[in-house]
Amino acid sequence: MRLTLMPQEETGASNQKQVFIIGHKNPDCDSVCSAIAYAYFKNIVDKRYLYIPARAGELNSETNFVLEKFDFEPPIEIENLAPTASDMELKKPIVASPYNSLKDVASLMKESNIHTVPIVDSTRKLSGIIGLKDIAEHYIDTMGFSDLSTTPIDLNILVDTLDAKVITNPKNIEKLTGKIFIAAMQKARILNRIRAGDVVILGDRTDVQIGLINTGCSALIITGNSTVSQEVISLATEKGTAIVSSPHHTFATAKLFDLSTPLHSIMSKDVPAAGLYTRISEIKRKVVESKYRCVLLVDGNNRMIGIITRTDLLQPIRKKVILVDHNEISQAVDGIQEAEILEIIDHHWVGDISTLMPIHVHNEPIGSTCTIIVGFMLLHRIDIPPEIAGLLLSGILSDTLILTLSTTTERDKEIAHKLADILDVEIEEYGKELLTASIGIKEKSAKEILFHDFKEYLLGTKKVGVGQIMVLNEEEIGAKEEDIKSEMEHLRKEKQYDLVAFLITNPLRKGEEIFVKGDKRIIEKAFAVKIQDDKCVIPETLSRKKDFIPAIGYFCGC
Repeated sequence: MRLTLMPQEETGASNQKQVFIIGHKNPDCDSVCSAIAYAYFKNIVDKRYLYIPARAGELNSETNFVLEKFDFEPPIEIENLAPTASDMELKKPIVASPYNSLKDVASLMKESNIHTVPIVDSTRKLSGIIGLKDIAEHYIDTMGFSDLSTTPIDLNILVDTLDAKVITNPKNIEKLTGKIFIAAMQKARILNRIRAGDVVILGDRTDVQIGLINTGCSALIITGNSTVSQEVISLATEKGTAIVSSPHHTFATAKLFDLSTPLHSIMSKDVPAAGLYTRISEIKRKVVESKYRCVLLVDGNNRMIGIITRTDLLQPIRKKVILVDHNEISQAVDGIQEAEILEIIDHHWVGDISTLMPIHVHNEPIGSTCTIIVGFMLLHRIDIPPEIAGLLLSGILSDTLILTLSTTTERDKEIAHKLADILDVEIEEYGKELLTASIGIKEKSAKEILFHDFKEYLLGTKKVGVGQIMVLNEEEIGAKEEDIKSEMEHLRKEKQYDLVAFLITNPLRKGEEIFVKGDKRIIEKAFAVKIQDDKCVIPETLSRKKDFIPAIGYFCGC
């Protein structure tokens, strides 16, 4: 059964705070294996967070081989660490139905001390939004009671809003239409103004009630819990007039009448909406531009997830990350400067990443980040299961070229043999199997070959890109030489590199062949060689981090 490395939010588990453990762009075997193994370690020793291994790009063939061999799912890919709505602690939103009344939502706002309410249907799909300003504007616009033909009042909502009861409804009407009047004038005058279908609010004036029914009004709202005579009830039944008894006096009934307006008739459909993975910077812009000063979060089916207000954005929001196998901005995943870095575990030179708070940094001059991770496990006396041991051994052998590069230390060798014992494998035998998986280039494009293991460096005033690959069959790389050089030149111009170098290592022979585009003098001065046809050969095998970068760094102004 494969070990799944997906975050809990995608598997439906708890909403535990997450920390992503991630290596550099164009991830190699060491960066991916150390991220997975360190996440395993941290999830054992620290229960405050859920540690999730991640990667900052496509996996190379070697890493895919290792994950498949030891039965791991690839870590999730992260393109950008800029914070999104998913990084916030979202509260369950307070919502209303399109068929709730203004009174309902106004009471909800008062009880909950909120100014805005999302409107959702029975499936929680977002229908609209309403704010205190909308309610105030509607109330002012409808003062004096106008025509209900454009916004009919649902009789059930009206009864609920007034705490009223229906005395008669012979035509079973569901909505009230027509004009609304308050019968506060002389009988003759009010009867002269009423037309068939109108609605009248009045007290216990039986003679006026009978007159209004005879004029054909659709409904009478009798206020003050006044007794309705049998004569009026019989006539209303005969003429088809609905009678509703309100417990409130006439003035209060008139005020509450307008609050029975259903929300769907006045809610705004111009909703400031965003998705769960919308960046916080975009959400802030939407909040500022919206008259509601909020953003409603919805899923892909437009179902309501949450609401973000200005108050929610007062505190900084950042993804939490641990960096492994690098400590330079140029190599880090995009958006790293917007993330909260908790730790850096590395074995390279000290780069240019800075933090606002003190953090744990562990940097050793050894051959592999995986060696450091094993050290942590041994220090804490944590058993290393075979599948994790397989990842760690693979990372060490990959980064040290089977313990032969100049970066290899006695510590790397000691740890590698401990892991090999757990796996019950021979280091050289497994190393050759790993190497074979990493150097097949026949079916790869020039771009894939160049980016197989490519890193960017800022060396003094120079911007440098360096790729590296191992090959056994030099004829294969020779057949693609011109295409690779062309791809290097294209990359140099596109990314404005001062120098692009491509290191070709053959473990069966000593020395390093280098393709060069850009400022060739840097290579010529650093290694006392002459570049011809954009390439040269260095007599010894080079480690990029220990030999190549330090050598050219001096001539780049470092």
